[in-house]
Amino acid sequence: MSIAEILTAKGRAADLLSAARDAFLSQGYKKTSVSEIADASGISMAHIYNFYPSKIDLACAVVAAEVVKLVARLETATDPNASASARLSKFLLMEFEETYRLLELNQGLADCLQVLERKRPEDFEELFRLVRQPMHTILHSGNLAEEFDLREVSQVARNIHAATMKFRFPQLHSQEPYDIQRKECIGVIKLVLRGVERR
Repeated sequence: MSIAEILTAKGRAADLLSAARDAFLSQGYKKTSVSEIADASGISMAHIYNFYPSKIDLACAVVAAEVVKLVARLETATDPNASASARLSKFLLMEFEETYRLLELNQGLADCLQVLERKRPEDFEELFRLVRQPMHTILHSGNLAEEFDLREVSQVARNIHAATMKFRFPQLHSQEPYDIQRKECIGVIKLVLRGVERR
């Protein structure tokens, strides 16, 4: 394949992903058809299946791209000079705020997440492992600075991840208003910090 063909293929893949993103995030998984994505991207359905073997693979790619952008925002938002406690607190609160905002702005994302959790639990877990990685880094640095006293950082990151699940894409877990959910999130963050800080 020539360089021009490779660049063309990459451009077509980007067009496809952009059209799929627009459709899935506005309409959800169930209301989006591959033929609609084909029309919007200008790529034939047969060619789409060369990139993604199924509709769910395409939805996974869209959600994964959103999660990667989320993780990048979370990683760059915390002050590297702040204490590990301050960084962990900010990370968890920002995760709540950012995922809340994502669902507010993209009405179809909730449907996509629910379908992925049901039909592709291993892919769903992998996405949230990505979100857990910056938290793992914060916990590890807190250990090194002797601010935390954790034996198994990876397990603690998993535990915190599980304890704060309600505040990750919170509209999926509660119908409470934003202010109430945010207050609960802050309360849970305080409990988490008590559990990890050196005494």
